[in-house]
Amino acid sequence: MHHYHRLQELLNTHPVGAPKSEEFIEILKILFRPDEIELALLLDFKLKKANEIAKQAGISQYEVMQRFEAMADRGVILAKRVEGEPAYALLPNYPGLFEYPIMRGGDSDTQARLAELWQAYYMKHMAAELSLANPPWLRVLPAEEALTEDFEILPFEIASQMMAKTKKIALANCPCRLTEKKCSKPIDVCLSFDGAADFLAERGIAREISLDEAREVLKRAEEAGLVHTGSNNRNNLLFICNCCPCCCHMLRLVTEHNYPNGLAKSSYLARIDAPECIGCGICAEERCPVKAIEMIEDIAVLNNDRCIGCGLCVSKCPTNAISLVKRDDYEFPPETVRELSDRVARNKETKRGK
Repeated sequence: MHHYHRLQELLNTHPVGAPKSEEFIEILKILFRPDEIELALLLDFKLKKANEIAKQAGISQYEVMQRFEAMADRGVILAKRVEGEPAYALLPNYPGLFEYPIMRGGDSDTQARLAELWQAYYMKHMAAELSLANPPWLRVLPAEEALTEDFEILPFEIASQMMAKTKKIALANCPCRLTEKKCSKPIDVCLSFDGAADFLAERGIAREISLDEAREVLKRAEEAGLVHTGSNNRNNLLFICNCCPCCCHMLRLVTEHNYPNGLAKSSYLARIDAPECIGCGICAEERCPVKAIEMIEDIAVLNNDRCIGCGLCVSKCPTNAISLVKRDDYEFPPETVRELSDRVARNKETKRGK
């Protein structure tokens, strides 16, 4: 079997998945050079020290580090230090192989080809694969301007409070809007935290920013009508994306691919006070990313089943006719990313075994 096909099979063992396709093999050929692929096949998704890899490969640790550091600089593998020693691991498709090389940028022709291949791969295979995740990989974080003290606010749903718990924050460009180019929404709005931020900032894929700067990113995103989404766990967010419905892969599971549970909704639901509605249509036409609001006889009407609880409609209603209320059927997210991954993997196996 060709080395690139073996790498695809290895990447497909991750709970995120990496379905086989011609497009994905072409992506791997762009990301991994022919002289790197055999070494990459010695990795898995757990960090492995360079000296262990060197013994396995039968080459010097220096040569291992040279090859893997070059790959890490391009954002195609993860590099960290374990017990003071360099260590490396494979990256899943999301977040990882799709985002990091696009965020980093580079030769325009190569970037354009990657964008073309990822678009085709997402449409043909990856969207369906991502939709299998139960619980979903991402969850909606409500716009903070829309939250009030009328009820208990879950601390893990307040993006700025979650960011305040982190030690490092990095900012990068949105790979979805860079590849799709379907709208003019802000691009520099992708936030990563702690270990991910360390790696991305060290490799020049993102830049380190302060908490105050990160809060401004959230405000700018809300103003532009972007949905805050983050990893679907309660502790230690890996990242916060700010998503548009036309470009962003995860939000498009709902808006384009008809997977209503492809994204975990927030614990909130919009509520419209009809007597206060003046029929301006801002909520339906400009602010709701999932078309959960429609104008009926000049009054905004909400489809509860479609509402994701992002709060973007609330923040721009000129008469305060819209508010957020608590959902009755909210499901709490897993505590950690590990628990999330384990549950997704178990549920995928159960679903495929039927």
